[in-house]
Amino acid sequence: MIKLSKGSMPEVLKKNGEKWTQIVLDRIANNEKPTPSETGRYKHTEIKRALISETCGKCAYCESKLLHIHHGDVEHFVPKSLDPARTFDWNNLILACEICNQSKSDIDPHINFIINPYITDPGDHLIFSGPLIFSKGTPQGKSTIRILKLDRAQLYEARKDRAEKVTKIMENLFDSRLTSVERKAIYKDLIDVEASRSEQYSAMIREMIRSIEWRLPSDIRSDESTIVPLSPTQSAVLSGQEEISANVVEKPIAP
Repeated sequence: MIKLSKGSMPEVLKKNGEKWTQIVLDRIANNEKPTPSETGRYKHTEIKRALISETCGKCAYCESKLLHIHHGDVEHFVPKSLDPARTFDWNNLILACEICNQSKSDIDPHINFIINPYITDPGDHLIFSGPLIFSKGTPQGKSTIRILKLDRAQLYEARKDRAEKVTKIMENLFDSRLTSVERKAIYKDLIDVEASRSEQYSAMIREMIRSIEWRLPSDIRSDESTIVPLSPTQSAVLSGQEEISANVVEKPIAP
């Protein structure tokens, strides 16, 4: 899961959103059940196209590419069954894979601490070690993993395949048989392509890169292209300004 930004509201929603909402609310006020066509207008092609664009065609929760395996569901972060007034609220619409959508179901996300990636940076609550996902100890992290099943076996295997591919690329960064120019090009491709927000499981890939990038030779790594800034100790190790034992170097990087 990565931080997302909401794009412009689709024109069809600008023109019809209030009218569609009122139709649904009037039905409910009259003790009538809105028809499927009245409540399902949020699935309009223009709306879904906008959601696909802002999520790069990935599930907003698990980062699986949707159009490869499933068309994806236009989902309500706050379920429409709990708040019908938000059925056509652009800021409440989100693109999700079938499994994440079904897992979340009609659960109240606020009471159950589910992360909304449009509002909260998931990186404050979730962390990866290879394909394994962990909470950073927060209620939001723990609850989001549990409810959305972000540690499910099928998803783990998909992340594992992606991690193995990137690991092979990363190994080249330490291959002394390659020139520094070649390794620098590989590193740039790793940052610009493999860790791009449009790629599957980019949050995991960024964690993989940040775990090794400060160990790269200075002629390969440039501060402008890093995933995360260096700590003072890491900068000292790279610049040779401070001697540090191998045991200290091998300590894990703090998240």
